[in-house]
Amino acid sequence: MSEEKVSTTQDLKVQKQTKRDRRYLINIIVILLITFGYTTYSLWNELPAVINVFRGTEADYRMIIIIIVLIALKFFIEGIILFIFARLYTPTYKIHRGVANAFIGQFYNDITPSATGGQFAQVKTFAQQGVPVSIGASIMVMHFILYQIVLVVFGGLLILLNLGEFARLGSVSIFKLNIPVWVFASFGFLANLVTIVGLFLLAYSRRVHHFVINVVVDLLAKIKIVKRPEYRKNKLYTSTENFRIELRRLSSNVPASILIMVLFFLKFIVNYSVTYFVALMLNPALYGGLSFWETISKTGFLGMITGFIPIPGAAGFAEYFYEIIFSPVFGGDAAFTKAVQLIWRVATFYVNLIVGGFVTAFYRSSMEEIVDETGHVKTFEEVKSYTFAERRETSVTMYATSQLSIKEIQRRLSPKKKRRWRNHKEDQE
Repeated sequence: MSEEKVSTTQDLKVQKQTKRDRRYLINIIVILLITFGYTTYSLWNELPAVINVFRGTEADYRMIIIIIVLIALKFFIEGIILFIFARLYTPTYKIHRGVANAFIGQFYNDITPSATGGQFAQVKTFAQQGVPVSIGASIMVMHFILYQIVLVVFGGLLILLNLGEFARLGSVSIFKLNIPVWVFASFGFLANLVTIVGLFLLAYSRRVHHFVINVVVDLLAKIKIVKRPEYRKNKLYTSTENFRIELRRLSSNVPASILIMVLFFLKFIVNYSVTYFVALMLNPALYGGLSFWETISKTGFLGMITGFIPIPGAAGFAEYFYEIIFSPVFGGDAAFTKAVQLIWRVATFYVNLIVGGFVTAFYRSSMEEIVDETGHVKTFEEVKSYTFAERRETSVTMYATSQLSIKEIQRRLSPKKKRRWRNHKEDQE
């Protein structure tokens, strides 16, 4: 590459980096402004009562150690998940690198709308840690697939096992119209369900794939719902192909896939249990009367709502819906509910943001954009696209190898007579 082209490429990196940093800074400012505005509004008439909750003589702040351990455990579990994925292809990958990558992914998810910024940052971090870009892209697609499956299964179980509580989540008044909270939670759950089921259908049904890409997208474009239909078609095709490739790769590592799904379940339980321990910290008398699984269920319902809100960190909305959902749990005590909400939000969001920011700064070089030889800055979708051939070849090889292994295991486990008959038949053929 000529010196002029290298200079142009470096200039593009700097320009892109500056624009992206400015956008992230604006997102952080938006998060802080919305949170400050909502907190001010929420505590306007309740501040003295909330302060009394914090000052209460019965409060046991030693419980904060458990809360810190839970937050640390959540990132450790996510780090193990990334470690398992990476070790399938890179035998020298270490657990602490996976934990660092987990913090970076969480940080960028928190400061981007609908938590969409973490994947590309994690692919770049993997590259910085010695994992090839193609493998990093595969890991993040497989991570999405298993996470989405567990998210839907876990959410579905919460709804089915708590139908009565789900229907009594309260209501939100919008323009004098009372809308039950379960409507918002159902919408979020259905959005996740449609995403994973839709990808399965697109990947394995040619009719559905053809209908959606060539009929539905064109129809939506004609009625002005979808802009740039060709771009949308290409993006949908890319997502479908990525799903098909990585699902084949996952099927060649069934034990690892099952273990990762179990870890995702555990991560949800750990993350959703913070409210329980915050409430016990502020009022230990609740022990025995407050249901551990109820707090997990209610937090899960909240996650269904905040997951589709297109504001970084669901700022303002997370706090608002938390108070609506948990007010009945704490006997309608507004001051106590707000006090729990404040600590819960700091523990599950702002601590992540601060620590993740420090880890991201430490890994600063890994956040540079991928720029090809022509000086074109590649997006995460383009990274997945240009590594198609390599990832498809490795996934096919891994799947074929796993099938040979399965056949060998079946052969060894089959009865001797049946094995002799099968070997005799193969010899005749």
